[in-house]
Amino acid sequence: MALFLIEHHHTAETCPTRNPDMVRALRAHVTADNAKHMGLTLLADWANDDEHKVVMVVDSPTLQIADNFAAPFRQVGSVDIQIGGTCEDIAKACLGE
Repeated sequence: MALFLIEHHHTAETCPTRNPDMVRALRAHVTADNAKHMGLTLLADWANDDEHKVVMVVDSPTLQIADNFAAPFRQVGSVDIQIGGTCEDIAKACLGE
């Protein structure tokens, strides 16, 4: 499994909060249970309503699975996904541990 940072941005005009059905759907989507059902682990999610930004950290076996999890957010804006790791993982790799 690898860590993926998912960043989503949308505009005020496309903000999901303007549509209660979309709010319900996204709330149901961004849960630990749904992530598990989709084959990954949701480690964290953060949203800034004023900036129309959502950030999620997931532990996923593949980029494709992380991308599938992020897909609903593409309906209203952009999605960027980056692979990474924890500081501890990088320190261990650098130290040959």
